[in-house]
Amino acid sequence: MQYRLRYVDQVDVERRETVEAFVGRRAHETLQHFYDRLMEGVLLSHDELLAHLHNSWEQEWHDQVHIVRAEMSQDDYRQFAIRCVTNYYQSHHPFSQDGTMSTEMAVLFVLDVDRDIHIRGYIDRLSRVGDGVYEIHDYKTSRRLPSQKSVDVDRQLGFYHMAINQMVADASHIKLIWHYLAHNRRFVSQRSPDNLHRLRDSTIELIDRIDRATEKRDFPAIRTRLCDWCDYRPVCPAWNPVQETLRLQPASREG
Repeated sequence: MQYRLRYVDQVDVERRETVEAFVGRRAHETLQHFYDRLMEGVLLSHDELLAHLHNSWEQEWHDQVHIVRAEMSQDDYRQFAIRCVTNYYQSHHPFSQDGTMSTEMAVLFVLDVDRDIHIRGYIDRLSRVGDGVYEIHDYKTSRRLPSQKSVDVDRQLGFYHMAINQMVADASHIKLIWHYLAHNRRFVSQRSPDNLHRLRDSTIELIDRIDRATEKRDFPAIRTRLCDWCDYRPVCPAWNPVQETLRLQPASREG
């Protein structure tokens, strides 16, 4: 239903920035700044990195940042962001493990030539560790850790693997790396040609399902804990069933 309201019906609702999204942006932007300077030959100290994070936080924070968890304050989230960045810095210093090729790298690749289906996205960081060997890095500020099994079938970095295959001529070996910053953990996965072929087929099948659902307007509304973070809750039929019933009723020709 969220998909339908946003992309099919294009319902205009007030956009709220959740504090979780705010923390994620500040952590990503801070690490991007660090690697951009590193590519210029400047290794920032831990204090310099935290100073950048603090400045970014102060400049970007606004009163409309939405905090769902009543027991958490803005400062609690600021400390959480500091922990994420500090964990990463301490684990990877002196940052000589690889050579960064790009940060926030925009990618666009062909999924299906015949149907003209393309996928676009942004890679947090692409690095090179040897001849034809590349690593795709993705930063996560989630409080929950995934299983290795779920990482090995994750769609997002599988797409990025496909993109680098198409965009980088000498890419012969690609590692996919998720950095769970709050936990100071990283998960590494790789995709075989068969894995990528299955990903392509399953994605095309999903696109077909979305097309059929769009044609039938079949997007069921499901209540979950995540509804507390959803901008579309005020207009969602799961929360406003009477309004949905009235909106979909044909207009009477009488009176």
